[in-house]
Amino acid sequence: MRIVKKYWLPLLALVLAIGLAVWRIGYLERTNTSLSIEIGSREALQNGEPITLENPVILYKNEPYVPLKEIVERLGGTTDGKTYTLHSAETAVSGVERNGVLYTPFSYLWDSHIPQIRWDKSRNRIIITEAPDEIPLTRRWLFWRHKTVRGLRVGDSEARFLDLYGSPDARDETMVDLLRVTIENGIVTEIFMGRYE
Repeated sequence: MRIVKKYWLPLLALVLAIGLAVWRIGYLERTNTSLSIEIGSREALQNGEPITLENPVILYKNEPYVPLKEIVERLGGTTDGKTYTLHSAETAVSGVERNGVLYTPFSYLWDSHIPQIRWDKSRNRIIITEAPDEIPLTRRWLFWRHKTVRGLRVGDSEARFLDLYGSPDARDETMVDLLRVTIENGIVTEIFMGRYE
């Protein structure tokens, strides 16, 4: 009993520190979102996990149009049909309506508040990443959860890597510079996130 009395404060501090670390990782999981969506399909990946969309991304006038309400909500925002709000920034809605669903051009989202949206034409996919902590978190995440923020793990296929990050010509420049993925025989064998010098 004396040991408990003597060490209760350091033990309490340790338990609180572990709890805070677990809460912080959970918080970052909820606030860092990546979507990889094949055009014309309702099947998609959210943070690497398979999901089914209510409405697919469509190709209209040779440009991908995304179902605005569902995409904004998946990224943590809201929309009222006239505007959408994402990270406290309100933007007017633009697009076309199809079967009661408002579709917004991918380029409109890129120009407004989602700079990390890519159209990977060679793989027929849209990759949307709303992850302000992606780079520092990926470094920690690989140790903590053995996966990147977007859900890539060692042992995944090369196709999954391309689905999550896009082809080299469509990939975000920062990811090209910092993310090092080694692929052998079509399998991811090593993932390393570099640092800015």
